[in-house]
Amino acid sequence: MTQWDVNTLFRTYRSRLLHYVQRRKLSWHLADDIVQDTFLRVVTTPSLPDQQFAQSYLYRTAQNLVIDHFRRERILTFVQDPDKVFEVVADDAPSPEQIAWSRQELRRLQASLSALPKNLRDVFILARLEGKTYGEIGVELGIPTQTAFSRMVRALSLVKDAMEKSEKK
Repeated sequence: MTQWDVNTLFRTYRSRLLHYVQRRKLSWHLADDIVQDTFLRVVTTPSLPDQQFAQSYLYRTAQNLVIDHFRRERILTFVQDPDKVFEVVADDAPSPEQIAWSRQELRRLQASLSALPKNLRDVFILARLEGKTYGEIGVELGIPTQTAFSRMVRALSLVKDAMEKSEKK
């Protein structure tokens, strides 16, 4: 683990980094915060490159913090009240339309599975719903592994065809 003399780095690069960050159209106070955060990252980073790369590391870290700042600002501009920023973040919950479509797809799949011959349906359920391997399916059903595999291929083909046919209706 490389250790840097942070005090020497701070005295050497603080004013240069401050000027560098201010050129990114940031206020003096914000630029000072970003420079301080840059050095904080150096202190808290467990593995640093060799000290000969300290300058480029510091500048890259400062640049990344500036980019992060502008990303946050871009999000906050959509909201009048910054305290409510998380209210406009996309919700992962499905919409009513997505729920209705998913239910319809599930009914179509259930109909397709019900139409399969029992030997194919058993293999499909064991493989896809119970997560069993073809070897395990073969042992459970008393059939060779290759037969379990070929039945699965046939079941998938029939389900795919049935789903495509019901979609066209």
